[in-house]
Amino acid sequence: MYYIVGDIHGCVDKLVRLYEICKREMSNGDVMIFLGDYIDRGKYSYDVIEFLLRIKNQHKTIFLTGNHEQMLLEFLEGKDIYGNYFYNGGGATQRSYCERLGSFHIPKTHWQFYRSLVLYYEADDFIAVHAGIDPHVNDLKAQNAEDVIWIREKFYKSRVRFPKTVIFGHTPTHLLHGKWGVPYVDDERNIIGIDTAAVYGAKLTCLVWPQRKFLQI
Repeated sequence: MYYIVGDIHGCVDKLVRLYEICKREMSNGDVMIFLGDYIDRGKYSYDVIEFLLRIKNQHKTIFLTGNHEQMLLEFLEGKDIYGNYFYNGGGATQRSYCERLGSFHIPKTHWQFYRSLVLYYEADDFIAVHAGIDPHVNDLKAQNAEDVIWIREKFYKSRVRFPKTVIFGHTPTHLLHGKWGVPYVDDERNIIGIDTAAVYGAKLTCLVWPQRKFLQI
């Protein structure tokens, strides 16, 4: 089975508690997929990455990249000329690293983690992505990377029904159906959103697939 976790955004306490719930159910061979946006906005981005690295050593894991990881790398590479990173909560990540390390720098293990993130994961009956996919591009490998980590309305308001269930984060689900902390299930389009706004005081969500069961904290 797959255990697919939505946007964490520095909420290490919720991550630890959700993981403990998942671990009690998981069997050997099960896979954990994380949809990206591990950092920014919340207070404990450094601790989140440290905990994810520990999980990586204990389970089969797939870590997707989110737009916030992309913004961090662009900032560190001097490409953030418009200040997007700090506008989108990067200051919380900087403070987190400073508190743990005494200065803002990225340890080697964290660099390796950020550089190893992938854009999507495709299985027989689902696709896991951070933000969504362009409904007009049929070949997943031909998807634009910016769309995969940034797309919104063009994806979830499309009239297309995707052949495989698309499981995504990025857009807090209350913006899709008006319900805080509740996953978004759209059978018409065959999409499931699991960014349930953990960093805004709502829930951190894991979707257990193919059971289509939600675990939350």
